[in-house]
Amino acid sequence: MASGTFTSPNGYSIRQVVEGVFASYLGAESALAGVSVYTGDSNDINVLPKAVVLCDTARPMPQLGDPAGNYICSVRITLWSNADDTTLSDHRARCATIVALMRDTSSIQTAFVTDAKAICYDCGITSEDEGVDERSWATAFVYEVWTCLNPA
Repeated sequence: MASGTFTSPNGYSIRQVVEGVFASYLGAESALAGVSVYTGDSNDINVLPKAVVLCDTARPMPQLGDPAGNYICSVRITLWSNADDTTLSDHRARCATIVALMRDTSSIQTAFVTDAKAICYDCGITSEDEGVDERSWATAFVYEVWTCLNPA
């Protein structure tokens, strides 16, 4: 089975569910007001500042053998800020907000329960990279997220 292709009987893809939950979760944070949050499959016209939530991979949990809806997802959240409109300090303050939100496993689990399409067991950061691209500050965070699609 190809990574991330399992869909539950209810027709949900774990990658789309994870992206949607995290985009809603980050988009609701008042400290990120003014930052547009998009999912990886969004065809909206992007404006800066923006964050893009992309579930790059969804691997079955090796401990379980058969995927059964349980996945370890690699989720990349990339924040872009226009270097002409903001300072690096402001950009990094937004980054700190994202890191703090993504450390709050209890709130993340609640966001998944509210969405009702999957549950989240745990979430942890695996990397953070920063750079400048075409007059934009860009910081990419990668998280490992342990999830399970709801079967019904």
